Formats: sequence, structure tokens, C-alpha cells
Amino acid sequence: MRYNEEIIQNVIEANDIVDIISQYVTLKRSGRSHMGCCPFHNEKTPSFSVSQEKQLYHCFGCGVGGNVIGFVMAIENMGFPEALEYLADRAGITLPRIENPEKDREYEKKERLYELHRQLANHYYRVLKKNGEAQRYLAGRGMSAATIKGFGIGLSLDEWQDACQYLQGQGFTEDELLESGLVLRGKNGRLYDRFRNRIMIPILNIRGKIIGFGGRQFGQKSDGPKYLNSPETLVFSKGYELYNLNQAKKKIVNEQMIIVEGYMDVIALCQYGIENAVAALGTAFTPYHAKTLSRYVKEVVLCFDGDRAGEGATEKAIAILKKSTLNIRVLRLGAEEDPDSFIREKGVEAFRGRIREADTVLDFELRQCARNHDTTNSDGKVKYLNEAITLLRTLSNSVEIELYAKKVARTAGVSAGLVMREATRVQKNGQAPAIRLPSQAAASRIPKAYGDAQVYILKYLFQHQDGLVYSRLAPEDFTPGFYQKLYGILKELAEGGGGHLSLPVVLERFETEEERRAFSELSFENGTDDGELLIESMNTIHYYHCRLDIQRLKDEIAMLDERSPEGIQLVTQLMALKKELSKIQEVRNGG
Repeated sequence: MRYNEEIIQNVIEANDIVDIISQYVTLKRSGRSHMGCCPFHNEKTPSFSVSQEKQLYHCFGCGVGGNVIGFVMAIENMGFPEALEYLADRAGITLPRIENPEKDREYEKKERLYELHRQLANHYYRVLKKNGEAQRYLAGRGMSAATIKGFGIGLSLDEWQDACQYLQGQGFTEDELLESGLVLRGKNGRLYDRFRNRIMIPILNIRGKIIGFGGRQFGQKSDGPKYLNSPETLVFSKGYELYNLNQAKKKIVNEQMIIVEGYMDVIALCQYGIENAVAALGTAFTPYHAKTLSRYVKEVVLCFDGDRAGEGATEKAIAILKKSTLNIRVLRLGAEEDPDSFIREKGVEAFRGRIREADTVLDFELRQCARNHDTTNSDGKVKYLNEAITLLRTLSNSVEIELYAKKVARTAGVSAGLVMREATRVQKNGQAPAIRLPSQAAASRIPKAYGDAQVYILKYLFQHQDGLVYSRLAPEDFTPGFYQKLYGILKELAEGGGGHLSLPVVLERFETEEERRAFSELSFENGTDDGELLIESMNTIHYYHCRLDIQRLKDEIAMLDERSPEGIQLVTQLMALKKELSKIQEVRNGG
């Protein structure tokens, strides 16, 4: 359900942000704020500031910021309702609730499934500890005891009802066993284990709860596929989960995540210190995976197996990732290599070097294009050039176009000038650029004085709900986008009454991470309480818009006959605006 702003504000006010953040970060008072090392990126010099007065936090290093609810959401990876309920419960506040017996039953089922998976994972781990052959197998793959324990790796026995009998002994019902997907019912009606004689790898969700298992064949008696995952259940959906994301999100390096094919690759990389690695779970990379990763990093490095299947998976992942905000790079391995084998044979530094040298998407696509066509004959050369030039036309930077044009020219054995001409021809012969009047061009260049005036007014309004400002300025007087939206929110809250302005509540009006960061940064900058500067800032904004209106009228008059009725009317408006501009200028000059 959606909670109203009054309820949200009550919860925020009942949970002091310094108390909450101090549970995760060592804070020291610094002036009017508290400072500590940011929990969201690695740093040695504290740049993470928490304001008890404003009940907001902001990192001057990585730019994250928000209120106490946002902090709990980020640090615990909770959704908004969960974070609000957590803080309300902590403060002893009872949130209004709509009774929904069906939802309650679903919640209880999920909790039972989480517990079932947790207990079975412990059982598999204990089985492994007693099996020397399995331990030697894992040691042969380079896994240390610490890695085995850290990932909770276990072993399913080569028996039909080991897990089934163990779980029933722990009090779980037949229905719960079947709903977990870990136990199946045979044609004879008897229950039997899905996983038998396999190395068992627990799969955790973003909150660290075990939701399924991946099983790898072990021993000569194993049957079925080499890798077997849990089926889709109430708590597990392959298209939504990424293996190891619960840990990788805490180990991000250079705002980058490594995406590999399987959990064995992830485990191998993590053991050697490359801990910002995740894997899809027995399914193709999905748009939801891309959306999830974009919450944590700006760039992903695709590192799938070097065989044809791996290249095909890379191409499919690129097609999905291109629709996201993520920058994409591709780490290519040899035909017989995967990340696990590469790092064990060539070492971690060699792998780190390959990460640094990873291809851009265009490099990868051009290489694939060259592989698909025989450029030693004219027909193949023409097909390659047509596809390659189509790719180059997606670039907007002339330097990049020239650089890649030279690469394509070398591959095809033609002149770089020819490739450049073809790559840029669509820009000349395609749609003409939109005609822009001088007034439109001027509006796209924001003078520094106008920008500074907006910032000062907004900071002033954080401290004073001044009716004079709201009566003289409209949201349209501010730069379209964040400033205009923020002023509109402040004006709406002031006109709606309610007295004191709550900055944490204002923050909840912004939906995108970019807007929330901008608000956090602006609210942490201390403004001055100067009435004269406030008046000057309002005059600056009026002066700027008055000049824009004058230029707009000049543009329109230039396209008309000044002696026509419409022309005369516009000239009259122009003269009035010029008089208004003179008055504003006199005031600004102290006249």
C-alpha cells in the first residue's frame, strides 16, 4: 500500500539519522555535521557527511545521499515499504494496514521456504565435511576451505531420499517439500530428491536469503545434466536473480561489475580477490538483470566462455544491455577457456590485465562482423563494409568515427577516407537539423548569474517559506528539469500549509536517483540568510527572462511586416519589455 506524507514524516522524525547510520559507519562530529567513511564506495579520507539538523546524508566522494529511509534501503537493499516498516517497528510506530489474508499466507509460505533452504544448505555442508572424496575434488579445482565455507558449498548424497527424510525430520510437510522444488513425487507416489550426488551451491537473493541451489555433477555415477538448478518457485525466479549479487554489491571496483556464465566462474574469481562478479542462473541475461545492475554500477564487463556458445550469449546480453544506461565492455577469452580455467592457469594479475584491456562493444561487434564475412573476396568485403559502416553510424563523436573508420579500412583493405565519407553521409543526407532561432540558441546557454540566482533562492527557501518569492516567481522561471521541479514542489508545500518544511519529505518527491543525488548535494550546501541578495537574485531571474522575451519578439518581428497589425502589436510589446528591462537594470545597478 502507499503511505501518505504525514506517516512518512512521522517515521523519519522518530528515527534519528545519526543513530541509524552509526550502526553501520563510525561517525565523528565535524562542525554542525558528522563525518565518516562512505559505506557505498572505498575511501580512506572520510567524505560521508550526516546532518542531524537536516536529517539527511550526503557523500561528497561518490555523490550518494538521501534521508534515513533511503539509507536503510541502500545499505540493506530493501524496497521502500520494507524500509519504512523496519524503521516504524524500530520506533514503535504502528503503520496503518489493509488486512489481506491471501498476502499473509503467501508471506508465511515464503518464510517457511527460506527456512527450509537454510536448513538444507547446512545439511549439505555437513555432508561435504564428512566426505573426503568431495573435498579432494574441490581442492583439485583450487577451492580453499575458506572459500567452501564462505559460499556454503555442500554435497548431496547419492541417495534418493536423503534430503527428503532430513527435511521431514525438521518438521517440514510434504506440501512444503514439493513447493520448494527440491523434492519431487514419482509415478508411484513416493517422494524423492531432485539433487543426488552433486556438489551443491546455495543461491542467495539480494537480501542474503537462500532461495535455491545449483548442483554440479560429482563422481562417476552422476546422471542428468552437468549443471542442474532449482526450478522456479515462490521465492526463486532465474530471470530476476544474479548469483553472488548479495556480496558483489559490497565489493564494487571502479563502478564496474564482471558478468560471467556460471557460479563456478564467480567462485573462482572471488577466491582470487575479484569479488565484483555475478552470474546469470541457467538462463539468458534478461532486461531485469540489466536494470538491477544499473542500480549499483555504471559499467559491466561481459566475460563469457570463449566458445561459440559463449560468443552467442555475449551477443544476446549486449542487445539487452544496450537498452540500459550501463556502459558495456567485453573481455574475450580463448576458444577453450572460461574465467575459472583462465585464472587458475594464468593467475589473477593476468585476468586483471584482461579486464583493463576489455573491448568496447563496437570493437566486439566489428570483430564479429569481420568473422562473419570473407574479406579476401569482393563480395565478402562489400558485405563487411556495409555492416561495419552501419555500426559506425551509431557514433556521434567525430574522433571515435575517425578512429574506427581507420580500423574498418585496415580490415577491408580500403581507404579510411572512403569509410569516413560513407559513415558520415547519413548525417548530411538524412534529416536536416532542426532550425533554431537566435532566441532558442540563447535559451540553451544559461548565464552563470542566472544559475547562481536559482541556487541561492532554492537554498533560501529551504530555511524560509517566503511568500514574497512564491508570489513573484513561477516554476517556469527556473531552468527546466531538476530546478524547476524542486521549486514547484517547494511552492506546492508552502501553499498547502503545514508550517516547517521537512527536507527529508521533499526528497521523497523525487523518483530518479539522479534527482535525489542533486537534491542531497544542494541541501547540504549552506546558504546565506541575506534579504538583499534574495531580492537581487529574483531581479536577475526576471532580467534573464525579460531579455529572452525581447529576443523572441525581435525574431518574430523580423519575420513580419512591422506595419501590419500583428507587427505593430509585437513592436508595442517589445517597447514595453525594453522599458521593464531598463527598470530591472536600474535596480540591479543600485539606482
